[in-house]
Amino acid sequence: MASINTQRGRLYLLAKLPRRDGAPGLQQSRIALKLDDTPINRRTALKQLQTLERQLSTGTFEWGYWLDQASGAITWREAIAKLYRARVVLGRTGESTWQVNYLGRLRQVPQGGACTTASMAKALERYDRSTCSYKELFYLLRHLSRLVAVPFPEVPLPTYSQAELVAVPSDAEIIEWVEGAPDPVRWYWAMMATYGLRPHEIEGAVLIEQDYCQVADGTKTGFRTVVPLPREWVERFGLRDRRLRPRLEGSADRPEAVSKWLNKELRRQELPWRPYSLRHAYGGRLWREGGSRLDIYTASRLMGHSPLQHSKTYRAHIQPSQIAEAAERALGGG
Repeated sequence: MASINTQRGRLYLLAKLPRRDGAPGLQQSRIALKLDDTPINRRTALKQLQTLERQLSTGTFEWGYWLDQASGAITWREAIAKLYRARVVLGRTGESTWQVNYLGRLRQVPQGGACTTASMAKALERYDRSTCSYKELFYLLRHLSRLVAVPFPEVPLPTYSQAELVAVPSDAEIIEWVEGAPDPVRWYWAMMATYGLRPHEIEGAVLIEQDYCQVADGTKTGFRTVVPLPREWVERFGLRDRRLRPRLEGSADRPEAVSKWLNKELRRQELPWRPYSLRHAYGGRLWREGGSRLDIYTASRLMGHSPLQHSKTYRAHIQPSQIAEAAERALGGG
């Protein structure tokens, strides 16, 4: 059983581990985390503890992951711990976002190796600059480089466009997706599809008169009211009859718990989409159905975006003439 240990104000991991000399058997060992014992650093240490326990339970533990191979320089493991502290412990990044979107890319670097300008450039070489993976890793490493005071490499800027995200399921595919899911996840999928909600907004959402949906304060963008689109999905998917997900995990009430649960259910259904595909489909449907009658401010408010963010994300659905025609009507010219 691994645990967090403190000595002289510094944090360590303590566990029975394979012997460093390669001899058979386990030995009680201590891993230095190079962190002061503070409440915030304890959260970072807890993440390291979970990594260690996962390695031990799956038989993937290697001392090379935990031992520093760089003399004097900060290691990748230390740098990633600083990034976790900044993004998750002190910032607004959810645990599931860190696990799914960030850590998978950051695990590919040698954890005990030196975090240098050259090793950052090498990590980015795995991806083409036009891919989403390159873009995500580029900005992660740029943030990390500032945290550890290592110069960011001179590498090509990402060329991936948000417009590529608009490849979403058709309405027919969404119906098959939702109706092929068991309760209660079916209700959650249907709320995302019908109202364009983010995963963490679903449980605080309330249906009111005319089947409008009110998104609660305390979410990413605060209170807003959303219209169902298409309206007949409210009846078809039984959205007035709220369903509750099982709350078996210790983090069941954390904002990212819904996203984590939905990602797990999506893998079970073996679908080629992400949960957010339902929200993106709603955004595209808004412009397909609203056409030139819809203005950018209304659309962005419905989805909890700024107008600039909305226009960037859904620009493939927005024809320039639609905005112009809406402006003409508003100004009395049409």
